[in-house]
Amino acid sequence: MREFIRQFLSKTRNVVILVILAIVAIFAAYYVIKGIQQNVELMSSSEEEVTYFPEYPKVAAVGPDADAIKRGEYLVKAGDCIACHTNTPEKGQAFAGGLPMQTPFGTIYTSNITPDKETGIGNWTDEQFIRAMREGISPSGYHYYPAFPYLYFNKVTTEDLLAIKAYLNHLPAITQKNKENKMVWPFNWRFLQSGWRLLFFNPVKTGPFQPDPNETEQWNRGAYLVEGLGHCAMCHTPSYHILSEKLPLGAPIRQYNLIGSKIQGYLAPNITKANLEKISDEELIRVFTHNELIGGGKVEGPMLEANQDSLKYLRRSDLLAIATYLKSVQSKALPKPTGNVGKAIYQNYCSGCHTSGGGGAPPYGDVAAWAPILEKGKETIYKNAIVGIGGMPAKGTCVTCEDNEIKLSVDYMLAAVEGKKATAVEKPKKLTLKDGELIYDKNCSVCHATGFKNAPKPGDMKAWEPIIEAGFLQTYENVMTGQNGHPLHGACPDCTDAELIAAIKYMMTKSSKNKNYDLW
Repeated sequence: MREFIRQFLSKTRNVVILVILAIVAIFAAYYVIKGIQQNVELMSSSEEEVTYFPEYPKVAAVGPDADAIKRGEYLVKAGDCIACHTNTPEKGQAFAGGLPMQTPFGTIYTSNITPDKETGIGNWTDEQFIRAMREGISPSGYHYYPAFPYLYFNKVTTEDLLAIKAYLNHLPAITQKNKENKMVWPFNWRFLQSGWRLLFFNPVKTGPFQPDPNETEQWNRGAYLVEGLGHCAMCHTPSYHILSEKLPLGAPIRQYNLIGSKIQGYLAPNITKANLEKISDEELIRVFTHNELIGGGKVEGPMLEANQDSLKYLRRSDLLAIATYLKSVQSKALPKPTGNVGKAIYQNYCSGCHTSGGGGAPPYGDVAAWAPILEKGKETIYKNAIVGIGGMPAKGTCVTCEDNEIKLSVDYMLAAVEGKKATAVEKPKKLTLKDGELIYDKNCSVCHATGFKNAPKPGDMKAWEPIIEAGFLQTYENVMTGQNGHPLHGACPDCTDAELIAAIKYMMTKSSKNKNYDLW
């Protein structure tokens, strides 16, 4: 009997342990999935048009390193380093970092790359800098997330990397601590990057760039800029993903190099030979220097930022080299959609612009926006979709699609608005700080005006200082997800995201000095 009881207890204990482990695994999976879902929602709700472009600091190129400094400044502009390493939404100081980059797996904050010795790269050796740029490994030995484009900087020559460092070393040193990333567990474990690198990155096989002896000097220069410092594939190439395109892994699918993708609600178009062969060099250069879309319209979104911070500074010879290379790229086309062809083409090629209205495209289902287009007649709409019009490229860059398939995608979009009155969908008005104040008075003041549970009162600069320091995106994330003492969704389930953003903008503007939150 005693032996029977011992065996029974032993088996029961094992079952209990397995049940506990199963419960822990279920809760862990739920936590990860929920965290990713929240971040995906934040990505879609925090898309704002960039209108602030930081100025490059004036650097005196003197002394024995004068030539390297000048060369480095040009290369830094070619690499568009200022765009990521400046907190543009809050008009931060150039190259001091702090820009929140929202990913499905959490928020990554860019680092300070000024020569400050405490918070920047002032103490980095040449070897440490080269290793960071070429291998994505920090001086302390941890792996960078691929939001830092070391996959592409890996191709930059050692001479150019040292010139870049020479320029950065002569920037004004700015003391600004790097913010801690807010990643969903377990993606905050840096060692997991080893698995990603094993799958997608081999620094020895990919760089530095080796000129093709069978191509011209101009072609090789263009390839060096596009595939290296320009890191064009980061936006214009589809990425490997988990389950859905909403969960990209930051790893370009090389066989589809530069055939187009979606980024921040905008379509990064196909920029290979298939789409650019018949485009003149001058037309292509004006995209970079005058923000003119091929076929008409203005460049918007991330590409506008790339133009303003980077491409407009490049020499004409380099822009011509880029055009020469792009017109030679021949990549595999994405497989044709299956099933509901019209819907599939819309999701793969059209939704990048038509979901958000990017580039002036009429949003899917927006009756008012589609009304004047419907007046032109279906045959005209078909023709415009096939040959392109304004800012819309021919066939939405689906170069392998047949005319009839494009018509099916048009039919799919028109089905959402045909037969409906223009009043069915009203465009939401853009909320102002005054609107934010009214929303605050109605919903937020119950806590913030009284200091309930230590809620900081608007205008109390000292109380708001750590919140201002954390930045708008982190504050918004806390309000939406109920973190850091905030009730879920600001305890206002009936408030829209836009209304909460307006209220947060009002409180943060009132509680900070010289901060501009209009861009949010």
